[in-house]
Amino acid sequence: MNVIANVFPESYKILCRFHILKNVKAKCKMLVDSTEALDVLMEAWENVMDCADQSLFLDYVNGLQCASSAWSLFFEYMNQTWIIPCSTYFVKVWTDKVMHLGNTTTNRDEFAHWA
Repeated sequence: MNVIANVFPESYKILCRFHILKNVKAKCKMLVDSTEALDVLMEAWENVMDCADQSLFLDYVNGLQCASSAWSLFFEYMNQTWIIPCSTYFVKVWTDKVMHLGNTTTNRDEFAHWA
């Protein structure tokens, strides 16, 4: 990401939502021992990623924090790794401000399948 900023200083970076979700799910499986809780946490995380209104973004983050209250390490990881440093690169409210033609993943097969 640092190289992109140097080589293409005017470009907007979008991170691959498919790979972020895959990474988050793997981390969640390591830290959460309940499959029901895993589903709830993944739904709360997808709400954060799909947030289309900046005024609701913190509400969705707070919802994720409440859902993960029993697993504080999971929320700390999410907050420190994804929400604070990178949310403007993958959350819908910010990525929809640039033209990406609906392509939010670097994996062409996954994008074509989803579309």
